[in-house]
Amino acid sequence: MAKSDSIAQLFNILKQSRYPVTRLTLEDKLECSTATVERYIQDLRDTHNLNIVYDREAKGYQLEHNDDTDLELPSHLFTTQEINALLLIDQIIKNLEPGFLESDTKALKNHLDKIREKLGGSEELAANRIRMINIGKRQGNIKYLSLVTQAVLQGKQITIRYDGRSGAKSRIEKMTQDFSRTLSPQRLTHYRDNWYLDAWCHSQDALRTFALERIEDLELLKTSRKTLSHETLNQHYGQTFGIFGGKVNGIATLKFTPHRSQWVAEEVWHKDQKGQWLDDGSYQLEIPYGSDLELIGDILKYADQVEVLSPPELREKISDTINSMLAIYTA
Repeated sequence: MAKSDSIAQLFNILKQSRYPVTRLTLEDKLECSTATVERYIQDLRDTHNLNIVYDREAKGYQLEHNDDTDLELPSHLFTTQEINALLLIDQIIKNLEPGFLESDTKALKNHLDKIREKLGGSEELAANRIRMINIGKRQGNIKYLSLVTQAVLQGKQITIRYDGRSGAKSRIEKMTQDFSRTLSPQRLTHYRDNWYLDAWCHSQDALRTFALERIEDLELLKTSRKTLSHETLNQHYGQTFGIFGGKVNGIATLKFTPHRSQWVAEEVWHKDQKGQWLDDGSYQLEIPYGSDLELIGDILKYADQVEVLSPPELREKISDTINSMLAIYTA
């Protein structure tokens, strides 16, 4: 039996016993020596922060519980690497969305902090040594993130009131018209520092993507969602560049200057992209795309370091946009 399995078994034996368990009993159940039992017990004390006491009268070991501080551990016991990984995830979640899951993960974090403290770790490790810069994160209110997460994981429908950015709607229209819709949430997507919900829209009878900060009201329903397979979702959202998915309308062929190519050649724009180095030191990248709106924005940020070779309609749109920009700065 592997050491981790034996330690997990030892933990379960002590947890389930109302009375002290003798060393001989532990040796028999774990099929190991006295020295090994003592090492396992010390491991539970030091690494996993468990209070295991030896009762001299009963000549046995007992696990003492503290309902205020103890975290109920299952058969899996954390290693040092796992503790650091979990604390790293906790810090990443805080950086992604302050307050999200804070109350839900508080007990786990407190327990891990105590274990790390015993191992000589420091709170500074997670709090000050991880830097995440959120550029492009929109400042909308995403108070419904927890409820949307619950709906996705539990497979329930939701009704939302959604204020989309497309189409001009006056304040009166927003107040008088019904913009509510019923959705079957499929999955959450964190994309370029913002949260999106991929869902089946029952009013449109199609897959749609919703920016969470534009949800104005939400009700979690008891009705089970319409569930689409992972293959269907990946087919819809994974074929083209960007967040919105859909069918491939073209292949964008981009040529980057030798200087910029040093970075672009190592970037992933899409899982089905194709790239090659050219004789002049430039890098040519081919990307499947559906809607060109997001792609045009990404191309323009490279300014004169990139050229659109094809298709002609995309090249023309880039040219028109550059001419419009030039008109602004030469007016």
